[in-house]
This record gives sequence, structure tokens and C-alpha cells, in this order.
Amino acid sequence: MHFASHRRYATQHSLSSNAPGHCDYRLLYSGIPALGTLFHGHALASGKSNQVKRNAILIGLGRIGWSLEKDKLRYHPCTHAGSLLALKRRYNLIAVCDTNPARIQEFQRWWPEPVLCFENPKQLFASINSAQFADQRRKSSGKESNAASTSTTEGPLSVDLAIVATPQDVHTSQALELMKSGVADVLIEKPPGEKASDAKKLLQAMENFHRRLWINFERRYHPGYQKVLKLIQSKSLGTLRHIRGRVYSGASPVHPGSGPLLHDAVHWIDLLFWYCGIPINMSGRIVRNSKGLEQASHLHFHYDNFVANLDTGARSKFFEFEMELDFSDGRIHCGNNGFRLWKSRKSSRYSGFKELKEYPFSFSESKRNPWMNMYSTIAREAHISSGKASESGYDRNRTIQGLKTVEFIDKAYRTL
Repeated sequence: MHFASHRRYATQHSLSSNAPGHCDYRLLYSGIPALGTLFHGHALASGKSNQVKRNAILIGLGRIGWSLEKDKLRYHPCTHAGSLLALKRRYNLIAVCDTNPARIQEFQRWWPEPVLCFENPKQLFASINSAQFADQRRKSSGKESNAASTSTTEGPLSVDLAIVATPQDVHTSQALELMKSGVADVLIEKPPGEKASDAKKLLQAMENFHRRLWINFERRYHPGYQKVLKLIQSKSLGTLRHIRGRVYSGASPVHPGSGPLLHDAVHWIDLLFWYCGIPINMSGRIVRNSKGLEQASHLHFHYDNFVANLDTGARSKFFEFEMELDFSDGRIHCGNNGFRLWKSRKSSRYSGFKELKEYPFSFSESKRNPWMNMYSTIAREAHISSGKASESGYDRNRTIQGLKTVEFIDKAYRTL
């Protein structure tokens, strides 16, 4: 099989028995300038000579990886694949991986361009490994080449961004393998691990291999939640006095070390750490059933001058994600039902008293999609470099706070 100078689809054919893990068909990018080559090198974004398109791979085509794009009630994009498609001027999706071959075929019918596909993550990782080592060998020997590779699908992949959207029990191992393989930027789905040891391994890999790890806490990229942070920092509503939250989910825990606290409330805890920093201490109670599975949790995060309270529950017949922040001169309510703002004003009912009066909570409608904002941030902050990833513009503390959520949740499961 070879690369043509024009766009074309590769024909289907069966694979030999010595290539396990691939799909029973091969879909390759051709070497057209608008897409860049599948293997070595990058293409410049159309119309922007100083903007380099980044080669991305997506591991996992489930709900958050891709399939939620079929939900007509959601804003779009609302998945990793949808975001890559919406920002195709900045990214090349060069490979996908999923253990379900039917899902891969369905995805390929949805994706507008040919894409290389794998059923076995190990096969994909092996291809990345050979690419990064080949790049290093060429650079060390001074034999750089811009020629397109004529390799088959077993050839090396040159990857800038790897997206891990697989079940939480393999998040850590796959992210570690990708960072070790030389991928400069790795975006991992939440939760970033199941235990404190997972978070420590990821942090250590970031430092040892000089990689940029991103965690999909997309609320950090929503302009509404960003405005809440600005209001806290500006102290325009006075001193922060108390935070309370509710995260209720219909999800059923699968084992004693997992449940709505880890699967859903991890987003709430990440917001708390973003807004207020890491707490001094945590107390509370986790309610479990006869099998030791989480049914509810009541957590208290202790700071110098206030306490943040979080209630979670499993098997609810509704989903709720709410955070309410009380200040000395106002209140903010934020969550999946929107944003509300109150300020302290002279009471119209009682002499000498003040009451809370609601005011509009406005933010930029043109930038309200957190997925677009997150992927734009990655493209902007993660400058392409060879070997050692550039740290220019990368907010390392953002990732450290995200990893801390796992440490606190693991502690809650073990001690409360």
C-alpha cells in the first residue's frame, strides 16, 4: 500500500494472523497538504502560516470519547472526537483505538476522513514507540527527512497529543505508557486514577519524562465557572464564608473503591481545589450498603476560615451537580442548572437590614463551550517540540490540583 499525492480511501483487505489487534480493514490518511502525512512531520494550519497542526490519537470511542455527539439535546462538540473535528484546523486525528470493532466501523462512517484504527491498545503503543525512537535516531544522526513514509499500518506513528478516554481502571497504566513512549501531551479522562498511588505515578512520570499531562475537568474551561473564580479573587462579594455542594447520580458503584464520589463528584472537588486551593484537612462519613459499596457521602473540607461541605449519592433517579458559595456580601450558585448571583443590598421590607438581591450573571456566550476552550488551550499552551516537551505556557498546578482529587477521594474511601 502506498500514499498517493491526492486524497483517496484505502481498500479493505484482511490482515495476516501475525498482526493481532488491528481492525479487519485499514483506513489511512493520504499525504495531502491539508491533512499532513500520517507518519512523520506536521502540516501548517490552512491560512495561518505560524500555526502547526498537531497529530492526535484517541483511545476509547465510548460516550465521552465520541458517542455522545449523537445526543441531539446536548451542545456540540461534547466529546473528544467532536472537539478534534470542530478544531480540524489545529489537529489531525491520525489514529483511533477501541476494543469494539462494530463501534470503530460506526465511528469511521461518522468521521469525514480516513483514519488508522486499532482494536488493541498495546499494538497502538508499539507503533508510537517505534516512531519516537526512530525520530530520536534520525535527529541524533542528523538525517532529518520530510519525505512521507511508505510504511504499512505496522509502521511508526508520530504523535503529539494522545487522548485516553477508556474506563477508569486503565487510565493510569495507559497514560503512563504514553508518557513513557515520548508523547509530549497526554489528555486523560477523569478520574485520573483510582487510588492515591495512581496519582503519584502520573505526577512522577510528568517530572521524569518532562511531559504535559492534561485532565478532562472541562468545567475549568467554561466561562461561567471561570467568572466565579474571578469573583472570588476580586473579593467583590466580600469574604468567602462557606461552600456547599450536591452531586447526585444514578450510577451504581462497581466495587468498594469506586462510586459517585470518584466518578462524578471528582469534578466538584476539582472546582473546590481550583477556587480555594488544597484544604488543610477532610472529615465526614461514607454510607455503604451490606456489600461495602458507596451509597452516599458527606464530606467536610476544612480551610483556615471556612468549611466546604459536599453531599453525594448513588442510585438517584436524577442527576444533580450544584455548588453554592456564601460570601459576606453575596452568594453565587453554579451547576448544571446554570449560574445565579446575589448581592447584599438595603432591605425594602425591614428598616436597618440588608438582604440578598439577585443580579444577572453574564458571561461570553461565544465562548461557552468548555470542550472547544479546553482543546484550544491545549493547542495554544502545548508548543510542539522534539524530545523534551516545552513548558512554555503550561499550567502545571492545574494538573497537580486535579491529581490531588484522587488522593482525597482515596483517603475518604479508606478512612471514613
